[in-house]
Amino acid sequence: MNINKTDAAKDPLGAMLLEYMHGNIGVSITVEAENFEMTTMTGATMFREYSEMEQLEQHALALCKGKILDVGAGSGCHSLFLQQQGKDVHALDISPGCVQVLNERKIQHVIHQNLFSLKTCQYNTVLMLMNGIGICGTVDGLHFFFQFIPTLLAEGGQILVDSTDPFVLDGISREDYHPSEIYPGETDFIMKYKKISSEQFSWLYVDFDTLQSFAEFHGFQCERIIAGSDGEYLAKIHSHSH
Repeated sequence: MNINKTDAAKDPLGAMLLEYMHGNIGVSITVEAENFEMTTMTGATMFREYSEMEQLEQHALALCKGKILDVGAGSGCHSLFLQQQGKDVHALDISPGCVQVLNERKIQHVIHQNLFSLKTCQYNTVLMLMNGIGICGTVDGLHFFFQFIPTLLAEGGQILVDSTDPFVLDGISREDYHPSEIYPGETDFIMKYKKISSEQFSWLYVDFDTLQSFAEFHGFQCERIIAGSDGEYLAKIHSHSH
């Protein structure tokens, strides 16, 4: 699990977003994955407007309430929309390039930190879109996440997170998967932009049933709000006292 901020020299995403914002609109980043076939990620996609967002994202934004933490804010497309709606949103990213983009886009509250280094903050909504739960890295990392998250949530707070079922992504039958095997949603990524390459980092795609079982083990409720046709879903996680 990556606890540290990103070194600017190893920050391809930040470099790409800065170039896009400064006029080079044809830029894209390459993502290499260990066990998934990944596509390129374009600057245009990262800077999408609300009207260009998936229904799942729009629904998540509509559910945001109170003091909001946008985890892995990237270009700030979600934070900016929420801020324009008059919401109190704090945009968090470990990438120095992304943080510069967030500041240049006039996001009012920008935090250059890793999620797991935040101290008690009491957010009403923790927003983790674009597979934000992936930062857990592994299925075991979900335990760490659910142990940590109560320090961030205000009473009655919620976590809004999307992911994609790796069994659908990989075309693996659940019946063929044995728990002793490596979970199919665990992978390692390297991002590349021009001559800038990131460190390898672990990432997690998790099916809803697994996410729900981990949440309930740690005393949370987990509801599936939207399910898409390609295995993607939006979940809302909150405490039983909610």
